[in-house]
Amino acid sequence: MPIGDLDVPVIGKNVTIAVLVQTHILIATLILGASLIAPTAEYLGMVTKQPRYERFARNLARLIVILFATGSALAITFVLALVTLFPIFFSYLQNIFFWVFLVEAFLFLGVIIVLYAWYSVWDKLAYRKSLHVVFGFVAGGIGLIQMTMINVIASYMLTPSEAPVTDVASTYLNPTFVPLNMHRFVGNLSYVGFLIAGWAAWRYLRSTGEEDREYYDWMGHFGLLWGFGFLLLQPIIGYGYLKAIRESSPEAFNTIMLGDKSWLFILLMVELGIMGVASVAYFLHKLRFAVRPMENLRKLSVGAFALMALFSVLNVIPADASIVPQIGLVFGGGEGTQIPLGSMYPWKYIGLIGLTLVGFFVLALYLRATASGFVWGRASRWSQYALMVSAVVVVLTMVTMGYTRETARRVDNDPGYLIYGCITLQQQFTPETCAAGESLLQNVEGSR
Repeated sequence: MPIGDLDVPVIGKNVTIAVLVQTHILIATLILGASLIAPTAEYLGMVTKQPRYERFARNLARLIVILFATGSALAITFVLALVTLFPIFFSYLQNIFFWVFLVEAFLFLGVIIVLYAWYSVWDKLAYRKSLHVVFGFVAGGIGLIQMTMINVIASYMLTPSEAPVTDVASTYLNPTFVPLNMHRFVGNLSYVGFLIAGWAAWRYLRSTGEEDREYYDWMGHFGLLWGFGFLLLQPIIGYGYLKAIRESSPEAFNTIMLGDKSWLFILLMVELGIMGVASVAYFLHKLRFAVRPMENLRKLSVGAFALMALFSVLNVIPADASIVPQIGLVFGGGEGTQIPLGSMYPWKYIGLIGLTLVGFFVLALYLRATASGFVWGRASRWSQYALMVSAVVVVLTMVTMGYTRETARRVDNDPGYLIYGCITLQQQFTPETCAAGESLLQNVEGSR
């Protein structure tokens, strides 16, 4: 039996690849985000002379080292499965993205060396703290370049360049390369921030010592600043990403916005609303324990919390809902109605914009209170539950986003593409729909 004809019993090879790559992404994203947050915390500890930053950075670095081996093993397993189950497709990728794979291999070796060196010499470079911080940022920077290399391939699979594949610059810098990088960079930091906050909340509820309770209370606050702060940038960057998809691969755009999978965006908006409401509720709680009482800020935050809840509700209103038709609030449903973003229009636009604006407002209020400091170690159980809910939801959001992007290549599931418009899930070339044309066919034929 040819290797490309192999399949996985029960679940099939598509699901197998999906599970492997999604699990790897969840771990790899955690490692990358943490490798940027940890040296930042170490730097803040060096500047502020507050021991909790050092404790946090060291513990996060230890987690990175532990997870790196697991993430690497999953990556190798994924590549092996891809070579085995989709040999023609992988061979094509290797042909056209040879330099990407080569650079990725050297970067992988480099991040291993720098990352483990950074952690192992923590105490030895205590007298040269600035040098050690630089070590950490170098490790994070290498990981960031790694992500960029992977995004070259991921973006091309959804929005292949119209230029011949021999045009390396156009192929690598395809229409969604830049917005996908921005989207994943911001998403990585938000994802890790929420996970840190959720973990801290769980440890806070289990801690009995006053020192640990103070530390984990602060840690939840610090993690949520990263999670919520970068979350607010996602709608802005996401709009640019969707715009690039719509312009370069309109059928893919319609699949996820107007097709059978348009419900995924409703789910994403619901998840975003949950994280937004939970975060604002936590901020409102912490304002009670500001060193300097700020009653006006609390009153403003209460109003912002109500608005955040309202805008979250708007995210689940159907696109064709008639709201107060007597005054003309009727959207969609009519003949010839143009709905450029499918079920996202119009209420979800209003809800998403509202969530973003209110979120920035609340974050500004909270940062103002942060400048005066908080009394740590005094947090209610429900505020910690809010952090843990956000941590769970952000994982679900990552999975939803990954599934949404992959679904875009299905064109309402018929046919499904490995490379949009060019190579099907059955590893067949479709020249009639492939912008790259004969240059791609030559590469495919050469890989057989």
